Amino acid sequence: MNDLRKEQLALLRFEKQIAGLAVTLAAGAAVAKGVDGKLHAASGSEAYAQIQDALVNLAQATSQAHDALNVKALEIGANLFEAAGGGLPKPNPETAVRSILGLG
Repeated sequence: MNDLRKEQLALLRFEKQIAGLAVTLAAGAAVAKGVDGKLHAASGSEAYAQIQDALVNLAQATSQAHDALNVKALEIGANLFEAAGGGLPKPNPETAVRSILGLG
């Protein structure tokens, strides 16, 4: 069971890093659009969109890893950490990243 908790902690730390990257990426969106407007190009926005898609895919994979970890825990009857204080489930990584990036 300790191995599962170690895996879960590592996954939760990784999620924090993904969320931080999403915040940084969201801040860069305005810059990319501004540069494209001045240069009459779309390459900055296109690159931004590709990075955004990659980050959402990474968040989806993290969500799937959580699901797999949860199944593994249920199989051995282990309880994983409650990620949010009062026992309320936290949003999955994909939902959080989409929200940060303004994708809904």
